[in-house]
Amino acid sequence: MNLITHFKTAAVASFVGAMFVASTVNASPYSNFTDTFDALLKAHTGGTKAEGVAFTGVNYDAWQKDARHAEALAAVKNVDIKTLSKVEQKTFWINAYNFLTIDLINANNERESIRNLGSTFSGPWKKFKWNINGTERTLNEIEHEILRKLGDERIHFAINCASLSCPDLLGVAYRADTLDAQLAQQEKYTLSETTKGVKIDGNVVMISKIFKWFDDDFNNGDIKGWLKEHVANYPDNAKIKYFDYSWKLNQL
Repeated sequence: MNLITHFKTAAVASFVGAMFVASTVNASPYSNFTDTFDALLKAHTGGTKAEGVAFTGVNYDAWQKDARHAEALAAVKNVDIKTLSKVEQKTFWINAYNFLTIDLINANNERESIRNLGSTFSGPWKKFKWNINGTERTLNEIEHEILRKLGDERIHFAINCASLSCPDLLGVAYRADTLDAQLAQQEKYTLSETTKGVKIDGNVVMISKIFKWFDDDFNNGDIKGWLKEHVANYPDNAKIKYFDYSWKLNQL
């Protein structure tokens, strides 16, 4: 590269960077958070396998060094929920749960399991709090007091607990205008994932413990009925068993 080309390239990069900064500054905290989280996911996640489980892993070390995380964290804390539509609120809280889980892992330099961050009397989901537009929120509150009350069982396939056996991160941020399609995609993928989602072997159906822990959210506890409606080739005489659940960190 000659000197003139170098300066032209640098000028273009500087201009693009300035445009990104300007658009970020002018964007609402909601848009800023969504866009920045999306960029982080695209940069630092990918498919991998460990302990016989296929999953979308996170490069936590690279994410931790990425300055965009601090930008997303500042934005998520300033989102005024009351100004959002219902679908935007749903989208925001799914993204926020996934983002704050990653923030929790990196803020504590944890590289083994999220469960290591709990205490004798409290799991990590209740122990840690973030101020979201003036209200202290835990991951437990976001999941149980906000998202589950929306009555859409697909959120269990969308939120990620930073563990191998948890339904995977999507790899991009959820968007209000495509949320239903993205949730449908996550449901379809989870149910087809034979190492931790659903696996049919004759009349034995291995399923994620997500269905056991949150059975009330799936057809009011009729897990077999729900699976029969959503899983292809589900046997009429199905015998349900559960995959072992690995809490090992979902890292690349």
